Amino acid sequence: MTYPEWVLKYRTKGTQIRVIKGNYYLYKVHSVYNKDKKRAQLITDKYIGKITPDGIIPPKHERIIEELKHITAKEYGASRFIHIIGEDILNDLKGIFSNGDLIFTMAAIRFLHSSPLKNMQLIYDTSYFSDVFEIDLSPRILGDILRDIGMDRSRIVNFLKNYLLGAEYVAIDLTHVFSFSENVISSMMGHNSKNEFSPQIQLLYLFDIVKNEPAYYRMLVGSVTSVSSIKITMEESGITNIVLIGDKGFYSGDNVDELEQKNIHYILPLKRNLSIIDYNYDKRNMKFFFFEGRQIWYYEKDLGKRKIILFLDEHLKAEEEKDYLKNIKDNNMEEFYSRYREMGTISVITDLNEKGDKIYELLKARINIEQLFDTFKNVLEADRTYMRDDYELEGWMLVNFVSMLLYYRIYNILRAKKMLKNYSVKDILLHLSRIHEIKVGDQWFKTEIPRKTRQIIEKLQIPII
Repeated sequence: MTYPEWVLKYRTKGTQIRVIKGNYYLYKVHSVYNKDKKRAQLITDKYIGKITPDGIIPPKHERIIEELKHITAKEYGASRFIHIIGEDILNDLKGIFSNGDLIFTMAAIRFLHSSPLKNMQLIYDTSYFSDVFEIDLSPRILGDILRDIGMDRSRIVNFLKNYLLGAEYVAIDLTHVFSFSENVISSMMGHNSKNEFSPQIQLLYLFDIVKNEPAYYRMLVGSVTSVSSIKITMEESGITNIVLIGDKGFYSGDNVDELEQKNIHYILPLKRNLSIIDYNYDKRNMKFFFFEGRQIWYYEKDLGKRKIILFLDEHLKAEEEKDYLKNIKDNNMEEFYSRYREMGTISVITDLNEKGDKIYELLKARINIEQLFDTFKNVLEADRTYMRDDYELEGWMLVNFVSMLLYYRIYNILRAKKMLKNYSVKDILLHLSRIHEIKVGDQWFKTEIPRKTRQIIEKLQIPII
């Protein structure tokens, strides 16, 4: 039988061409001698494929096996969600840093996986971000990139100003970060929670109480905690007309004087043993308001430019009385009565001309910055670092700041949709991370979405899919 040239070119030794219904097929064959028939017999070994003018089409099962070799699976849901809710943050970064997309991706990976530098490339390669950004996250270059970022604090400040813009009430606090590099010269020796003596730096954060998100940060030398740090922060950021809400450690007469000289408004809680607090209160001369269903009594002591407000929470007072009496030794009631009028009280000093309920509300909102530090340490695991020097550490702290912004974006969405009773931020990311994209050949497909995950997506009302 005569075959076309385009068919014959595939016939080689050990193969055979067969025609079936006008189509050409190629088989691998060999011959063996058949003693009974006393002649060679052709044995078919395997079907190679259909011959066409464009080439050989392998058998279907081989094509499927070959396609399976080129399947790529990537995490999609959680990464896509972060990309959506952080789009403005990404744009702010790109407007200031030439590698803003890299900073954003590092921050997202930190947020999702608490990842150190050495694992970022691996996570990036298997996530949705590798389809969006063309960046290199290999450990050999990330340190140098962070150092370049940290060497120009002015760029970082310009970025941070986006989150102080319009801030009115700002909480301030410090936390420590343990540094395990000899080249971080700003670290000083200090004790950690296990009473271990370790080098540390101080990290000052400003928190926007109204927006409920971090607004600014500065690294301080490990031993610096005075109001001068606040003053320098205000001068660096250029912010004015804000109210600083500190903790009990920020109060001193000199600090208050300095805050007033710098026109920085303040609400500072006071330690109970300070002599400037008058505990000889009389309810007949006190006002009250309700906070979260509880009655709060208060009175004000006018000090001219400033005032002291004492708040009395009867529920808190009863709890403190009970705890104290449970632990009293030798029926020493004298000490109990000496402290009795302090129980259940919170006192503040402020220069604000606001009513007591507003001051109390702001003071209670300050707890959010304490939650921020809890997130910083326990979610990001950022309270210890192995960065090689101060500049690299500065760049690393910017990455962690962006991670905190992303955390609070999701937290505030959950709060607005009243979902916090049932889901934490990490719960949401865990459910969304079950959505994957699969690439088969040149086509991308999304995997099936579990029912629970779909319900969460519907509640979030975010166009993830």
